[in-house]
Formats: sequence, C-alpha cells, structure tokens
Amino acid sequence: MGTTWVTKILNALLHDFDKDGNTTKVYMDDSYPNRLGQTYPEAMPPTREIERQEMAQGKGKMREMVKNNFGDFTVEELLSQPSPRLFSSHLFGQKLLPKKLFDGWKDDGNSGPVSDGFHDHHKGKGRLIVVVRNLKDTLVSLHHFRGVPKDGWYGNENGPGSFKRWVDLESSTNAYGNAFQWVKMSADAVDAVGSERALVIYYEALKSNFDAQLKRINDFLKLPRLTKAKARAIRDECSAESMRNKSGGRFKKIIRKGAIGDWMNYLAEEDWKEIDRTFNQVLNGVKLAEPLRFFQYRDIPGMPLLSLKECDLNTDPRSWPPPLLVTLQDGMIMYLRSWIT
Repeated sequence: MGTTWVTKILNALLHDFDKDGNTTKVYMDDSYPNRLGQTYPEAMPPTREIERQEMAQGKGKMREMVKNNFGDFTVEELLSQPSPRLFSSHLFGQKLLPKKLFDGWKDDGNSGPVSDGFHDHHKGKGRLIVVVRNLKDTLVSLHHFRGVPKDGWYGNENGPGSFKRWVDLESSTNAYGNAFQWVKMSADAVDAVGSERALVIYYEALKSNFDAQLKRINDFLKLPRLTKAKARAIRDECSAESMRNKSGGRFKKIIRKGAIGDWMNYLAEEDWKEIDRTFNQVLNGVKLAEPLRFFQYRDIPGMPLLSLKECDLNTDPRSWPPPLLVTLQDGMIMYLRSWIT
C-alpha cells in the first residue's frame, strides 16, 4: 500500500484540493495518470502506434490487463503531462531511474561528470520520493497481493514459495527483484540525487503521524504553506477507508490491511531470524535502512527483563540485556550501539 498511498497523497497535494480544502476541477479525473491508481511507465506502451502493433500481434489480452490495472496511457502521454508531472513506479537505482534525475546527464542520454573539461554535462533535475516499509510487513503484503500465490509460503510443485523468493539474493523471481537489494540501490540513488531533491518516506512514520509527514512532503515540494483546511481534506481523502470506497477499482484492488507488525502473525521464528540475517548481510550500515530495524523486532531490544514491581533486593540487573543507544532522524529511531559493549 505504501507507494499507492503516497501517490494518492501527492495527487491530492499537487492537483486535487485548493487551500480551502475544496476539490479542484481535475479531482478524480482519470484522463490524468495516477488519478484512480498508479500508472507505471514501465507497463505502458511507448506510443499509440506501438500499442496498435502489439494488438495486431495478438497481445490484446495483455494490453487490456495493463489498462485495467494502470490506466489507458502511453509513455509519450505521461511525458506530456502538464507541470508538475508525477511519475509513480517501483523502478529503482541509478540504472533504472531517469538519467536526468542525476547530475552529469547529457542531451544524447549518456552521463558523466558535470564538467569533464571537454563537454558540459547538465545538473540533475526533478525530485525523487522513495517510499520504504519494514521488510517483514512488506513480505506479508506481497504474499497476499492479489490473492495467496499457488506455491504458498514454503513452495511446492508450483514454485519456491514466497519465503524463498524473499531471501534469495541471486535469482529472485519477484517482479522487481530482491527487496533487500531494492532498498540498497534506492539508498544509493537517494544519496546520488542529494537531500535537496530526494526525500525518504517511511510507511510506519506516515501511518503513525500522517499530519507531520504530509507537511514534510509539502515542504519538500516547496508548495505554498499547507493550510489546516487542505491538510484535513487530504487526510480524509487518503484514509484507507476512503481509498477503498471512493477511488474506484484500481486503488481498491491493492489495499489490504496496511497494519504495522502484521508479520508477527505469520511464519516461524527461525524464518524471521533468517530474514534478519539477510537484512544484516545486505543492508548493515545503509543509513536509509537503519530505521526499519525497529519495526522488524518482535520485542524491543535492550529493555529490562522485569518490571519495577517485579524487582526486589535480590534482583541483579547486570544479567539483563544492555540498553541500546539510539537517536532520532526525521522522527524515526536509529539504532547506534549498546551502552555497554
């Protein structure tokens, strides 16, 4: 739900509501992309002519499926959106994202240093918002996406299963590859774009304090001051209930629970430990990923084993786990290290 939710919020901020919280003339207008659901550029035909060619080649069923899920657009039409343009995608990393996001792009599509002494390359333009969610809840969400997969959690004759696909770093068959590597490469892209033009939104922060995160997004986009009336209208419009009931089939299809910590209801503890090991292997030290740890613990580490009422003169706190040193970054807990090592 994360990317879908933020796409809806961005549309509301940019197009759907005025400062008084009233809807605009383009509210819910599906002739614009991303209005009633996400419109992935990677799923769209480049042009109408190429779409006609694909239809003639017998790809009509595939094209109809794309229209039902992502809207009836071409890449050419997405590029010709009125400003400010909004593109929503699960593509990630510097190799897959538009080259013009990054410093050093050239008119011929190549990239390099902004100035190499011979050619003047361009500064990056546009803004990048990356939405991340703790990877355990993301796994559960993907497992239930459009119905439980035929190969279940642990695999059968139909495939390796959701769990194996999730921890497979070499040959994951998930649509956008391995999620741990997705986060790492997204973090690299955020660093390359820079904090002036790149923003990370944590799903859990958005869920816990919608108003604060809405203001962060509004300020990042350098929009006019967010009024209480507009913020209230967007909060109501972007609630899960509203998106299920008002936004039509495309949003409704992919909105499930959206809960934090739902992963605790699935799989065995050893499976989650393997995911922790994979997380550390790929993402240890990746600044963007560190806040996700808090939501991937079943119990908060470093807490006393007993409550104050359970302690007496014979209680020895030296046997308890050492408390952790943490800090806050954009309202998210970052684990640094134990006080005692």
